[in-house]
Amino acid sequence: MVFTPREDIEVAKSAICEEAADLFTPDARETITRACAAYLGPRKLTAIEILYSPRHQTDLMNSGTSAMQAVQKAASWQVRGMSVPVSERIRRLWDIIDQAKAAMAEEVEALDPAPMTPETAGALFARRGDESSPAHTFRILCSVAAGLADKKGWADKLDTLLKIAASADTPEALACIDRFLGELLRPVEVLPEVIGDLPTAGEAVASLLALLNGTARPTDAPPKAVLSVPFYKLMTRAPMPDSRAALAAHIVRLVSGPDKMTAKTLAEEIQAVVELRDTLVFEGALIGGEVTQEALERRLGRALSDQTIDMLMQGTRCVGERVMRAVALHSKVFGETAREYLEQYVADLMGQPQLEAKLVAEGLSLRQQIMALGALYRALKGSQLGDRAKGRMTRQVEQAQTALLDSSRLLEKLNDGSGSAAERLMRVVDLCREGAFTEGENADRARAAAQQLMKRPDFLASYLDGAEQKGERATRLRDLQRKLAEARIV
Repeated sequence: MVFTPREDIEVAKSAICEEAADLFTPDARETITRACAAYLGPRKLTAIEILYSPRHQTDLMNSGTSAMQAVQKAASWQVRGMSVPVSERIRRLWDIIDQAKAAMAEEVEALDPAPMTPETAGALFARRGDESSPAHTFRILCSVAAGLADKKGWADKLDTLLKIAASADTPEALACIDRFLGELLRPVEVLPEVIGDLPTAGEAVASLLALLNGTARPTDAPPKAVLSVPFYKLMTRAPMPDSRAALAAHIVRLVSGPDKMTAKTLAEEIQAVVELRDTLVFEGALIGGEVTQEALERRLGRALSDQTIDMLMQGTRCVGERVMRAVALHSKVFGETAREYLEQYVADLMGQPQLEAKLVAEGLSLRQQIMALGALYRALKGSQLGDRAKGRMTRQVEQAQTALLDSSRLLEKLNDGSGSAAERLMRVVDLCREGAFTEGENADRARAAAQQLMKRPDFLASYLDGAEQKGERATRLRDLQRKLAEARIV
């Protein structure tokens, strides 16, 4: 089961009722819930309670225009895009409703289902003699509806239902409980009763997801939410598909809503949204499908803007560091708006005048500057930017490093620098191994300089200086060979 949000018309069209029994299908119940929302909400009622309670049906019919408006809504949704007149569909629905109401009254009178309470649940769940499965299920549903009839609020109804559920020890009984629970869980105000009043949307989503995928345990239930422990226990011991669908619907609502996922920094919020997409994959599909995907993309689009980018770049000291952070974000985020914003941001950074002077932070040593440019080059080279933009920007970094090598004459000074020939060589080898030089001419220059240094007559002696034993000298030479190979010098 993967919950997929549907529009009113889509739901109603999947519940084209042609006979009384069709009113009791899941799609028909959902259509009733939506069409009767103005009546059900204030009275803390659900569609399933209406369907299995003659008392509630009578109250609805006597409530003025509520029933009429609900039928008109459902009929207009169902004939949308069809040549059937709304008036004709309204008449047909009233015929079906009248039939269902009469049949319900007759069956209830014959069965005389007692209101189910936590004390009587065990006996009422038991099958009577040769009672058929449909009759058994119908009687249980009517008894549960009657047992909830005098409960005034969502919490009171939920509490009663969960206590009744403790006596449900067969798949049939649990399926009946699930039908009611699935609808009782839909209202937003019910959620804190079962998962607690959590401070962020992300924490609520995490709790709901654990319940949905079966990883939550009764010990995970929040102690301050009185109904959470029996709810967690029930979700642990039974499939409860309707209830899980209701939890999935809340996940989609929270993800689509305005509340932040975390109470952390903007960068951590973005990371949480990025990770959430993979977390919300359930049974091989994203919970909520395109609705969830678009909601996550909107969140990233809002998070990445001219108003927020400075917050994300806090701690960076130069253009190069900002580009690297933006490129790293670009590889993680999804959605056209967020990715295009970061692409333009990087392009603007790399399009500044006198760029070379801004690519690395002030106060760095020559070695650190070379390494910083190499790291920026690698980040751009491995980025998901477009090929043309990537090629242009990597050339800019390469040219900046070339200019630095030319002005410092770092490589040319290797032969006359301080320290032994071996020490000077290893400084270049380490830079090459770390990818400090940009690919192409700069890396080739560094390797050529290293090879030239190795040809000095004093190189081998300086490298083996202090290695007295033959085995130690062999080990040191093998280590050199390995490092030269890693640096691609030989």
